[in-house]
Amino acid sequence: MLFPAILISAPEQVLAGNTSYKVVVYNIENLFDADGYAVFNDYRPFDRDGNPQYTPAHIATKVYNHARLMKRYNGGKGPDILILSELESDFTPLPGGALPDYQALKETYRDLTLEEMMGPHFDDKIADLPSEFLLLKGFEDLGLTGYDIAVAYDRDDNLRPRHVQKNGVFSRLPIRHDRTRVWPVEGARPILETWIDAEGYDLVVFSNHWRSRASDREMERVRIQNARVLKERLDELRAENSSIDVILGGDFNSCYNQSHRYPYMETTAVNDVLRSVGDERKVKRGETDAVYNLWYEYEISQRGSDTFRGYWGTLMQIMITPGLYDFHGVQYVDNSFAVGRFPGKNIYTNTGAPARWYFFGDGGGYSDHLPISMQFTVVDDDDPDRKLVLENPGFNDDEWWEPIPVRAVIPDRSDVVLPEEYEDRAIRVPEFFNRLFYVHATISDDTRVRVNGKEYGLWAPGFNVRDRFSGIAGSDEPVRFIGRLNIFRGNWQFVIEDESYINPDW
Repeated sequence: MLFPAILISAPEQVLAGNTSYKVVVYNIENLFDADGYAVFNDYRPFDRDGNPQYTPAHIATKVYNHARLMKRYNGGKGPDILILSELESDFTPLPGGALPDYQALKETYRDLTLEEMMGPHFDDKIADLPSEFLLLKGFEDLGLTGYDIAVAYDRDDNLRPRHVQKNGVFSRLPIRHDRTRVWPVEGARPILETWIDAEGYDLVVFSNHWRSRASDREMERVRIQNARVLKERLDELRAENSSIDVILGGDFNSCYNQSHRYPYMETTAVNDVLRSVGDERKVKRGETDAVYNLWYEYEISQRGSDTFRGYWGTLMQIMITPGLYDFHGVQYVDNSFAVGRFPGKNIYTNTGAPARWYFFGDGGGYSDHLPISMQFTVVDDDDPDRKLVLENPGFNDDEWWEPIPVRAVIPDRSDVVLPEEYEDRAIRVPEFFNRLFYVHATISDDTRVRVNGKEYGLWAPGFNVRDRFSGIAGSDEPVRFIGRLNIFRGNWQFVIEDESYINPDW
């Protein structure tokens, strides 16, 4: 069964006896602060023409959307541990490069909501608050409480960040800041190593965000640097304690089966260097230096947390060490891996694809990545030689894998804006942004259409629009299509998400 028929996450497992903890891994797609300094042009307060672009209102929208999404976990309480990518590094740091006292900041702003902070109470002090605190504040407003924070910085000689984004961990379980540390990587974002006290036992969480362009051989060489730093540290920890409990999570900008998907790469970071594998039994027994990749818990046709050019990818990943299979300390809840697909929230219901962030109006959407999650419990049997009994253990099924296309279904008419609803109306308004439209039009020579007197480009993720309409472009022959209205690089367009959306049988 392929997307989008599978749209919702597996239910959280309810365990008898021991408490179960939820770990969520999420690329939050560029949560920037409000200080006005942004390396990425899209996140500066004003565009080149002086128009408002990334405003305090956008921040409030973005934070609250992410907070509402996280409330989908743990019966509304949110994750117990949240591993985050793409928090903006603070380019207006405290003197000496010190990290903020997040708990003191919570007390300072306890009588204001984030909406009020980003509205009538906005001032220079609030503008200087780092992105992770703004997220923490939004969590608090919506009842997601009790978090401590660790973040990863690699600073230059002037104490300024070397990288635009940083990794972070939010944890309700106590963070051991004395042992938490950051591992710089040449040419890449640093890796965050967070030590967490899980009912008296050590849990080590590595937060990663590797260099992008998964299919690029040159970028893979940079990712290999990430993998080597991580593997060397992991081997060091396992040499000290072979049953140590470690979770590796983040945006690896690699597929879980990178070496199979891109066979032209002689060496891959995630598979060949880090030694991420699908043989769960072997990892469980501790007979290998490898880690188990939880994507192998899922049916092969369901594996996907991001989309690129009409196909699903698995850039978000969770891997675990053998220690999570024994009866000492932290123990993985078998088959608890899940992808956070929440219809009406962070996915488009017609495709299952991520409903990513957009700036129009006061902003909207979530991220270009779906969150992934797992559960663990804590056992105090003090028996590292006893191993968890697995049900349907994962195995290396790469030989059966094929690229998974993003499948679209014809939406219900009630989910589409029909011509009679928008005729003679302005449609470049928040009410209609990112909605599906049913359009009757002719295609111009440059593959554009005119709707209500304005021109719109056409684009499709899975096929070439220009080739598809080459026979009728510039003619008077009308065409009907279903397209999603949005903006790309300042230009308005309709995105046709599947060829079946052209002249649909309506």
